[in-house]
Amino acid sequence: MIITGHRGSLGHEPENTLRSFRRATADGCDEIELDLRVTADGELVVLHDATVDRTTNGTGAVAELTFDALRKLDAGLGELVPTWEETVDTIGVRIQAEVKAAAAVPLLVESMQADPGLAARTMVTSSSAEILLAVRRAMPSATTGLIFGRTPDVADVLALTRAAEAGWALCGIAGLSVDGVAELHREGLEVTAWPVPDADVFSRAVELGVDGITTDYPERLQNLG
Repeated sequence: MIITGHRGSLGHEPENTLRSFRRATADGCDEIELDLRVTADGELVVLHDATVDRTTNGTGAVAELTFDALRKLDAGLGELVPTWEETVDTIGVRIQAEVKAAAAVPLLVESMQADPGLAARTMVTSSSAEILLAVRRAMPSATTGLIFGRTPDVADVLALTRAAEAGWALCGIAGLSVDGVAELHREGLEVTAWPVPDADVFSRAVELGVDGITTDYPERLQNLG
């Protein structure tokens, strides 16, 4: 089972920073999850929100800030907002790259097309079918996953994931069942469950038979995967 660190080690470190990603890998994650946006001058950066207000000491929309302006901000404990390029150069494990802005699609695809090794260890995710379809059109070989905030009935998970032409369904664990996961597997989909904060919920994920889990607390799941 793939253990994924949510924005790195979100429970302990400033989210979506190199510090957080290093902590997650040190704590045994097979994969890190991160979020992609684009600055006003076209730099692909790792940041969750549409604005920098919550996660840095600055204010303003990411799409309206230049990269130089963004790099002047403190993203927590002196960390900088990293670029996609810095992240993939620093972190060698699998990456779950959630596209938060459509403008990120061509930049992300270009980087994966230029580096087959990176493409092989990257799954592009989104809650938007349109974004995943744009990735599929630009790069048919890309691995993609559709994110569900609240997991609907399994028939809807299947239909929506197929409509997005994705191979993975990333589902809230509370809405999953053993039979539902088995059905998704029979239909050729792989399944990630989230959030998985501790060993008890991890045991539930094992019972469900999912292919991966996402956690804010990777250290709590060490040696369980």
